[in-house]
Amino acid sequence: MSAPCQSIDKLNVILSGGPVGGGDAFLFRRGDTFHGSVYALNNVQGTQGNPITFGAYGDNLMPQPIISATTLISTPWTNSNNNVWSSSLINKNISADGISNVFVNGAKMTWARSPNLSQAPEDRYFTITASTSMNTFQSRDVLDPSGTWNGAVVRVRLYLWSVTTRTVQSHTFDGTTATFTFTQPFNDGYQPITGWKFFLENKLVAVDEPGEWSFDASSSTLSLSSLVDPNTLTVEASIYPYAFQFVNSNYITFSDLHFHGQMHSAIIGNTGPTSRYIQILNCTFTDQEYAGLQIGSVSNLLITNSSFSGMQNSGINLYGSSVSVIGNRFYSIGLVQGHQNQGGGVGIQLVGANNVISYNHIYDISYNGIVFTNSRDASIYNNYVTRCTLTMSDGGAIYSYGTETLGGVVKDNIVTDIFSLPWDGFTPEDEDPLNNGIYIDNWCNNVTISGNTVVNIHNSNLFTNSYNHIWSNNLLVGDGSSGSVIGVNEMSGNNVVNNVYINNTIYIRSPLGRGVLSENSNVRSTTSHMASYSKNIYCNPYGSIFFSWDNAGYAGARGWESWQSVNRDQGSSSCALQQQQPRFSSLGKINNVISVLNQNPTFNTSTSSWGCDRCTVTWLSSSSSSSSSSSSSPFPSFPAAMITLRDPSILNMQFQQGGLQVTQGQTYRIRFTATATHETAWFTGLQMDHAPWSNPAGGLLTFIIPGDRVPRNFEEIFVATFTDTVMINFSGKFPSSNTSIYITNMFFEQVTMSPQTWDYVAINPSSSPTIISLPSNISFSTLDGSGTYACFIIIPPWSSKLLVYKAMHNISSCTAPASSSSSSSSSSSFITSTTFSASSSPTSTSFSASSSPTSTSFSSSTSLSPSPPVPSSSNRNAYSAAVKLIMATVGLVLFIIACV
Repeated sequence: MSAPCQSIDKLNVILSGGPVGGGDAFLFRRGDTFHGSVYALNNVQGTQGNPITFGAYGDNLMPQPIISATTLISTPWTNSNNNVWSSSLINKNISADGISNVFVNGAKMTWARSPNLSQAPEDRYFTITASTSMNTFQSRDVLDPSGTWNGAVVRVRLYLWSVTTRTVQSHTFDGTTATFTFTQPFNDGYQPITGWKFFLENKLVAVDEPGEWSFDASSSTLSLSSLVDPNTLTVEASIYPYAFQFVNSNYITFSDLHFHGQMHSAIIGNTGPTSRYIQILNCTFTDQEYAGLQIGSVSNLLITNSSFSGMQNSGINLYGSSVSVIGNRFYSIGLVQGHQNQGGGVGIQLVGANNVISYNHIYDISYNGIVFTNSRDASIYNNYVTRCTLTMSDGGAIYSYGTETLGGVVKDNIVTDIFSLPWDGFTPEDEDPLNNGIYIDNWCNNVTISGNTVVNIHNSNLFTNSYNHIWSNNLLVGDGSSGSVIGVNEMSGNNVVNNVYINNTIYIRSPLGRGVLSENSNVRSTTSHMASYSKNIYCNPYGSIFFSWDNAGYAGARGWESWQSVNRDQGSSSCALQQQQPRFSSLGKINNVISVLNQNPTFNTSTSSWGCDRCTVTWLSSSSSSSSSSSSSPFPSFPAAMITLRDPSILNMQFQQGGLQVTQGQTYRIRFTATATHETAWFTGLQMDHAPWSNPAGGLLTFIIPGDRVPRNFEEIFVATFTDTVMINFSGKFPSSNTSIYITNMFFEQVTMSPQTWDYVAINPSSSPTIISLPSNISFSTLDGSGTYACFIIIPPWSSKLLVYKAMHNISSCTAPASSSSSSSSSSSFITSTTFSASSSPTSTSFSASSSPTSTSFSSSTSLSPSPPVPSSSNRNAYSAAVKLIMATVGLVLFIIACV
């Protein structure tokens, strides 16, 4: 062409005016913004070696050209009431779908909603008080007159993992209860649940805080709350559903483009005849309401070096085979509460066969990071996934589901910090979030999960409801928030068998850790069919290690001794640190013991001041001073208290001493030495010695006392949360009526503490070896003691190392090897070298010429809004590494973050 076109409208004229062939290129000028949608590409055929290209031209230092779904609101704004401004969009020919987003000076505004998010969490949502059918429910929280909410959007939390959106057909209010009827029933299998939450959107009555907006489709009126006259601002609204749409098309490349604000998805590939050899290269996707990419039927698709952020349902949602998603960044997805579809708020969602997801960085995701449902032989490897399941639950960083998930491998991924944001009121407050690391859900079969690093997970590091999986060589570091590190669960209709756990390292770093593993079945009374275990290492230097099987649950958790006795874990071991004293404490190390607060801590002459509820306490002299083994302490040099059951038919007991004083903000330690004739779980801690019997430490710890009559030391350290009189309380359930517990050196002390790093998890999610600096005054060892590290450690690509405290030392200076600094070189690549062939996902060099190409370029006549942030030119085509140090509750997590 002799001169560039200046709009997408002109591009549509060109595309509709004649055939488009292999080698044709349509290029947009860098630094410009283009508004609109490209007509559907139906049966458009590039050729091998000559794809049809939609890309960029111009100064490489300029930002990518933006394909925007917004339109400028240029009609006058009028201030209707209380800084709520209105503008008519009749001349914009808005579709029946309305608009999806509003941007003011490039910043995204908020859908008007009631109740407002600015309120306290308990007031941000209405409560369903009755649900009588699939398209009706009631609430006593909504007190507005009948009809106020007709036509509003309602967003309902149905379960931990599900939000459903409907339109209000009618709203009535009888003076006490509001009744809502919807244009569509809740036909996705879930009826609204009494007690669960909802909110209402997109009505003028809800536009009451700055930045909120609503759109009345019947009058095409946009309303915006603004303290500044919007006539002086740049206001844009998203009105185009997509940027590109294709069906039954082959060999198309999209490169170096920025897609912004589409009402549905930036690029849509319709279902129907399969499209093949599509490439998405070095592109940026921001603020799509549904997904960056939504492709219904595709094969040999390559997505690489691209970034996806701000969409609400998923970064990409694909159905296809031989799809490769490699070296991309997915972040800030699904974070507008309630705007996720059921199961939405996902980084990558991929269904099909022989798909590859690798070398991606995925973070700040509402629900699951990577989803491969109904997938055969998927390869999920070398991904870095962090901060997922932030607002949704019963999911994981990496998740699979479905009867067609067969085979495949989840390998060498790094998963960290999977938890929920603080409770915001959208779920009942007593619903504990289920945030998992790697979660292989119902009906999946024969997946291998190997070599992954999974650190700081609220629920389970590894969780499954399915069968025939191999879980091997994984490093699992649990923070003890909830659940067990390994969870195996069987539900009705889901036969959970033959899971194999081998050569895994399980390290728990909290005295509140729920345990190493938990097996539960809703179908059978035993769980031995679910899994086998061998050659694993179990360690919790902060407290006891627990195992739960045969549906015992947390209350029935048992220790290492009992687990070994059932002979289901061949060749496994507990670590040497399990017996180390003093134990690690999340509060640091003890500097001084200020005072001993309890009476008769050593039982020198009696058990006076100690009480026993449903049990009998007997004083025993030290074995060194008595020749009678039947009445002497099992501790050679100390007298002891022996606790036995008073009534053999009642196995529960409490052993306690009251009248002790604690002061809010002060630090205390309970320590004791104990053994038993049978393994026993003891709940230990402090309680008020009067109603309401509150615990100043926030909960009781569980200690497993082995039944081998070998003395062991136990301790708990905590900061008091109030000032009051308390009692030391030991409670539990004896495993048998003939059990005896022996205890001595029962000290309750006020102490002072100083911070102490007890462990590191050094993580390298990059493709180059990385040198990480360690504190100069501490030496560390591996868990098995085979290596010692001081000053620095070298971490190989896509791997990790668990280090534990060994000793304090003084080193005047630490020098890393001359070949590298304490972080990886900025020139190191985040993506390993990967070659594609036409049988998988091709690069452009694998195509051959077969037609005469044309080239069309575009430049915009004006830029209507500032460009949303995009990666810099230097970073779009290569990755740089940086070291990020995160303080964990009980140690340090060191890892490398690679950014697009």
